[in-house]
This record gives sequence, C-alpha cells and structure tokens, in this order.
Amino acid sequence: MQQVRSQRMTVSPPNQVADSATSRPEVIANWVIVTAVEAFLLLALTPALFAQYGAFGWLGLGLGALMAVLSAVWYRGVRIGYPALVLFYAVSMAALVAAGVVFLTALPIVTALVFLALALITAGAFARGDRRAGAILALILVIGFVVLFASASRTERDQLTLTLLLVGLYLLTGGAVSFLFSLKFSDLRSPVLLSFFGYTAEPQIVQVVTGIKSRLQGWLSSFYAILTSGVGPAQRIITAGRAQIAGQTQRIPYQARRTSTIILIALALLFFPLFVRWLETTTNLSLLITMNVGLLFVVLALGLNIVVGFAGLLDLGYAAFFAIGAYTVGIFTWPNLGLEWSFWVVIWISAIVAAIFGLIIGTPTLRLRGDYLAIVTLAFGEIVPRAIREMWDIRLKIPFTDIYLIGSELRGFNLTNGPQGMNPVGRPIFFGYEIGIDPIALGPVVISPPMQWYFLIILMGALVLIAALRLEKSRLGRAWMAIREDETVADAMGVDPIRTKLLAFALGASFSGFAGSIYAAMIQAIFPELFSFLVSIFLLIIVIVSGMGNIWGVLLGGLIISLFDRVALAQIVPQYVPGGDVLQSWRWVMYAAGLIAIMILRPEGLFPSKARQAELHDAEEADLDAVVYLQDEVDEPTSRDLKPSRYEHIASRQKHSRRKPKRKR
Repeated sequence: MQQVRSQRMTVSPPNQVADSATSRPEVIANWVIVTAVEAFLLLALTPALFAQYGAFGWLGLGLGALMAVLSAVWYRGVRIGYPALVLFYAVSMAALVAAGVVFLTALPIVTALVFLALALITAGAFARGDRRAGAILALILVIGFVVLFASASRTERDQLTLTLLLVGLYLLTGGAVSFLFSLKFSDLRSPVLLSFFGYTAEPQIVQVVTGIKSRLQGWLSSFYAILTSGVGPAQRIITAGRAQIAGQTQRIPYQARRTSTIILIALALLFFPLFVRWLETTTNLSLLITMNVGLLFVVLALGLNIVVGFAGLLDLGYAAFFAIGAYTVGIFTWPNLGLEWSFWVVIWISAIVAAIFGLIIGTPTLRLRGDYLAIVTLAFGEIVPRAIREMWDIRLKIPFTDIYLIGSELRGFNLTNGPQGMNPVGRPIFFGYEIGIDPIALGPVVISPPMQWYFLIILMGALVLIAALRLEKSRLGRAWMAIREDETVADAMGVDPIRTKLLAFALGASFSGFAGSIYAAMIQAIFPELFSFLVSIFLLIIVIVSGMGNIWGVLLGGLIISLFDRVALAQIVPQYVPGGDVLQSWRWVMYAAGLIAIMILRPEGLFPSKARQAELHDAEEADLDAVVYLQDEVDEPTSRDLKPSRYEHIASRQKHSRRKPKRKR
C-alpha cells in the first residue's frame, strides 16, 4: 500500500493538484457555462424580441452582449470579474424580491397578505436551515402563482407578466447557477476564488453585501423561530402522549387488540357511506360516485405494487391490463354480441384473461431490466388501446380464396365497437336486485346504487389486500424482493427468475383485471380513451409517492391521492375555491412538482417499508464509508503511521474477536 501511495504522489503531487485547482475553480466553470448558454440564447432570440416587443429587443441584445463579455472575463480570470460576480449575485436577489413585490401588488389585499406571510415563512425556513419545510412552502407558492396567473384578468395579467420578467432576470443574473449547482454566497468568498482573480483580501463590496445578507438572514431566522416556537413543545407533548397510549395498549392481549381493530375498521367502512350521503344532501355534491372511482384506483395501485414494489419491475403499461379486464366483461355481457353471461362468472374470466396477457407481456421481457423493461411495457400499454380501437371491423380470409373465417366481404366482425365504445355493459345481479339500478331496502336503511358499488369495491379491495399480504410473507414474495434487490445474486441463490417474474406480471395483471371488470360494469360505457398512458403514470405516482413495497403505505397513500384527485379537485375545489377550475386543469403540474419534491426530500416515499428505507440508508452509509476509505487512501504516510484509519481499527477488532479453533483430542 505504501508503494502504491508513493506512485500516486509521484504522478500527481499535492502542489500540482492545488495549482490546477486555482487555475480555474469549479464555481467559475459553472458560471462560465451558464452565462455562455444564456448569452447565446439571448443573442439568438434578439430578432424575435424585436418583432414581438419592438424597442424591448434592445434590452435583450444588450443583456446578451453583457453576458458574453462577462463569460469571457470570468473565464480568463480578469480582476474586475470578481466584483461583477458579486454584483450579479446581489442583482439576482434584488430581482427576486422585486418580482415578489410586483406579484403582491397585483393581488387583492387579503390574498397578498397570505402570500406575503407564506413568502416570509419560506425565506425564514431557508435562513434557519430547515430546507425540507422551505422546499414544501416554496412548492405551495409556485402552485398558487400558477393558479392566480391562469385565472387573472387582463390588467392583472400584465402585472404578473412583469413578475415573470423579473423572475427571468433573476435566473439570468445568478439564479440559474444557484439552482443548478447549489451555489451559495459563501462559495464566492473562498480563498481559492479570490486568488484566482488576484485578490489577497475581500473587496469592500463583498463586505457590504455580506453585512446586508447577514442582517436580513438573521431577521428572517428570528421571525421563523418565533413562529415555530410552539412546534417543539407540541411535538414533545404528542410524543409523550403517544408513548403513554402505546404503553397502555401493550397491556391488552394481542388477539383482543387485533379483533377490536378489525371490528372498528369494519364499522368505519360500514358507516362511512352514510356520512358521505349526508354530506351530499347538505352540499349538493355527488361525492360517493367519484369516490368509488378513486377506490378502484387504490385497488389498481395495490396490484401495481406487486410488480413495481415487490419485484422491482418498472411497468409503464399497467393500464393495458385495466383495459383488458374491462373489455373482457364488455365482450361477454354486451347485448350486441348475444352472449350476456353473468357478471359473477365473467369477473373471474376477466382476471384470468388479464393474467394470461400478463404472461404474454412478461415472456419477452425476461432478459430485460431497467429502462429496456420500461420501454417494452410502455409499448404494450400503447398497443392495447389502439388494438381495441381497431377491433370493430375484423376480417380473416383464407389466402388465395374467397372464404372468410371471420366476417364477410361486406361487413367485418365487430368485437369491441371501436371508437364508439361498448354500451351497455352487464351489471351484477344480487338476489334479484340489479346493482346500480335497484335500491336495496334492509329495514329502515335503503342502500342506494352508489352505495352498492361502494360495498362491492370494498369487498373486492379487501380480497386484493388479503392476497397481497399473504403474498408478501410467502416464499414467492421473498423471491420477488430478492430479485428486486439483486437479480444476479438471487439467481445464484436458487431463485428462478423466469418463473418469479412471470408470476409477478400475471398476479399484478389479474388484480387489474378485477378492477377493470367492476369499473366497466359501474360506468356502463367503456372507450379506449379511458385507458390511456396517463392512467399508468397516475398509478405509478401513487406507488412511488406512497412508498414502494409497503402494502399499507400504498393503501393509505392511494386513498389520499385518489380522493384528492377525484373528490377534492373534481368536486369540491371548482365550487368553493376561486379559480378552482383552473387548478383542476393544472393538476398534472401539481403531481409532477410533488413527485419531484418527494424524490428530493424523501426518496423512499411518504410511508415506506422498513426494508426499502433500510436499503436507501444503507446505500448512503456505504457511500460515506467509500468516501472515508478514499480519504484514508490519499492521506500522507506520516499521518497514516501516526493515526490508523477507522478500517484498521475495525480489522484489528475483528482479528482479536475471532475465536481460536478447538484442538482435537
């Protein structure tokens, strides 16, 4: 090891590394890249700016030329470039503050005060170092700005356009560098950067900007500390209360706790539709119908969790199995085809057909992983709706003859009714009552058609939940998780990857077929457009945000996201929130922003499984260990001889802890 280290020192001595680092710091390289790209874009857009805004184009031309000059100055390390760098940072912050002021003046007084309070709290969170709360509040501010801009009047939109221009100025003058490379003002005060521009001490302008920034940051931090002063004691009180309740609960026998929990959940599910029905009568909303669709998406998410969460197979075409289950029920119960089978028989046929198609899509993907698997499943998800759309004029003729096996010369066989969809679809009949049509009277209680679908979906969801829980603890579930963690190692340990992957696709598809059959019978009109790629993306968002691999997490997260999408955004927000219809049209923007925030702040999901959480944290610790190991490797020999590394301590402990083998008598 000493010989290898001496060779490294011969190839790249420390002084040479330091000289190469001071020649052009990484911070300057980042600034040069961003400003050069901005200069090119501004100069390229100058003709369009002149044509669209007239004299305003001169501003774009001048700013582009200034960017080009500064990019060259920073690249060459000219002395005047350092004050320009500090001024750019200060101007960017001033532009962001000015954008906030202009935005507040364009709003009504109450809305402006609310946004001002949120902005101050967000800035205080960042100043205090609470980046997670700051990121969440910043995301709320961005969504609120998008909603207000889309629903603003003509005069208000002009002011909001000025806000966007100031935000653009912020991005041009330093915000883009700060966002892309996490640049801080303290990075501009590093000795390496000062020596690059030929300074031995900080210029006066840096001290002025530093003083202003420190005062503002101190005020915002104090403001945030005052607002959140009661959070700590409240958390301690809640934690103590939870610990006391948990201690009292542990004294109850496990079987009694389990039985009481099941009874309470059953009673809550039984009386919940009555509460929703009361809300519908008081608010004039149709909540139960949209809530039923949201619950079906939860069942779909539980099925997708088997493929993505358990087996680790990225499936972007899961909506195809949803469509197969729905159209299987439609084909076997549509009156035009003359079959009209019982729904209770067809629902199992739809699950079997979906499982067969799951095997079909799983077979060509046995050797694929990662992005390639995602591309194949995406293709399958796009093929199925288009194939369904074209299956309304099927003709199959024996070559070189006039004999048609399917259809005729004048008219083809109509299997799916193509773009017109299939309507009506057979409904389930329960003891002479047709669910969805006939109200069922149980004494004084009358179960309306939406409540009937609710109980049917809850029953099917309970079956899917029990099956998923049993699969998770089974040998097959452990095999799925082994493939998810490392397929090569799992194969070496005796897990059959072919059989395991095929079963994952088949079982996940069968759950989707169940949900598709009930969905078709409930809405009574199915079209290929109902099973687009966005359905697969929405289900994937539920699984990822909720916590991949955790059944209860996907169940809870799916309920929150689905009910927010189908009930809150579709029913409540448009009627009770000003500009709520605009918020509904921008819902995919919110989902994308929320997904980005989750990936940055909590990559394991909101309700992760313990195994998934341990995997991510173990990976972080492994990266940290690798960094420490590299630091030990590049240490000087003298310091290593004086102070052994942590790995030498571990090796010595392991050496002394080994037991000596017993001697044979």
